[in-house]
Amino acid sequence: MSNLSLRHLVKRYGTVSVVKNVSLEIAEGEFVSLLGPSGCGKTTILRMVAGLIEPSDGTITVGGRDITRLPPNKRNVGLVFQSYALFPHMTVFENVAFGLRRKGESGDGLVARVNEALSMVRLDGYGERYPRQLSGGQQQRVAMARAIAPRPSVLLFDEPLSNLDAKLRDEMQIELKRLQRELKITTLFVTHDQAEALSLSDRVCVMHDGVIQQFAAPEEIYHRPATSFVASFIGKPNHLAGTVKDGAVDLGDGLVLQSTGAAALGEGAPVDIFIRQEAVTLSASASDDGASVPGTIVLRSFSGAQVQYVVRLGERFEVVVEMASSGEGANLAQGDEVFLTIRPQDIIILGSGPGA
Repeated sequence: MSNLSLRHLVKRYGTVSVVKNVSLEIAEGEFVSLLGPSGCGKTTILRMVAGLIEPSDGTITVGGRDITRLPPNKRNVGLVFQSYALFPHMTVFENVAFGLRRKGESGDGLVARVNEALSMVRLDGYGERYPRQLSGGQQQRVAMARAIAPRPSVLLFDEPLSNLDAKLRDEMQIELKRLQRELKITTLFVTHDQAEALSLSDRVCVMHDGVIQQFAAPEEIYHRPATSFVASFIGKPNHLAGTVKDGAVDLGDGLVLQSTGAAALGEGAPVDIFIRQEAVTLSASASDDGASVPGTIVLRSFSGAQVQYVVRLGERFEVVVEMASSGEGANLAQGDEVFLTIRPQDIIILGSGPGA
């Protein structure tokens, strides 16, 4: 039985629907991210699960129990906010104990539960400190300890790492994944950061305009996007358009790209193709199999581990290519004539036009 089930969930404000008939089945102990741009409906879904927003239609069940109309304190869900939402006048211990006290816990049992939660987030010995005495990462851990102390059935995260600096965010991603694996709590995580979603999740739900675009494992989302939106939103893709000709993609200007999926779309079909920046290699000569296309480097940018090139193809297209800064092809210069090679299986191809 699914631990968290959303069925035909809708949220309307007046005549505007911000969540449109969303259905998700999340297994017990699974980590699922809701990923998408601002305004796509992901936070609204999380808040409906938490009980902070009432759905216009649909049902929410946890472990088979309908919680759709229950108040937040009756749902047995833990919520970690983006802003931490710690009480500044309370110690770390009292912040973590707050939810337990509201559930009637007291005495030695409460102390044991608080200390257990602090130990899980590696904050042993911090109970007497106040939030102002902690770093941002430590404050986030307190918020996590407060959420897990009541032993919820479902753990909800609302962009919890977005206020941290890049290095600390990377460290907290590791801690968060470790904690979730240890606790085996069903987790729903909201983020607009695709790196977070892909690295943390068992499955990712990509949303756009209140609608699920794709719900799948991170590898499938990245390598086999189901829609043009997912293909353009995930990773750093180059987007080109062409038509199917002789089982390949004709871009015009004499440029042809081989693709394993082109023939299935039918001769003459208009297509959108997406090419990840890292899927392209550059060289001074054409490949032996004739699968490369000529181009001219118009811009070079060094960013440490990678070098990015902007390469013009023909008269109409430019593509961005990312290569290791220590590898072959890292020292090409603006104005160099090059050949781009892309493996046919690395070209993401989707039908375009009416009915696609």
